[in-house]
Amino acid sequence: MTPDLERDVMVYEVAMLDALSGVSIGDRWAVWVGRESEGSFDSESEAVAIGIQLANENGCTAWLIKESGSAIAL
Repeated sequence: MTPDLERDVMVYEVAMLDALSGVSIGDRWAVWVGRESEGSFDSESEAVAIGIQLANENGCTAWLIKESGSAIAL
């Protein structure tokens, strides 16, 4: 099973960097349904919960995409 970027819900882990210093300022999680952004969240648990809810509403699979690029079905 692989993610369908056109249809499935993606929860992306995104490393945030300070624009001036390049120092890490933590991670955020962006939730997308196909090509539509559903928001960005401070916590993985909140983003995953929203992702699963959206997948249930849209009859598709939710995926957690780690910073490394690995995909985990939720």
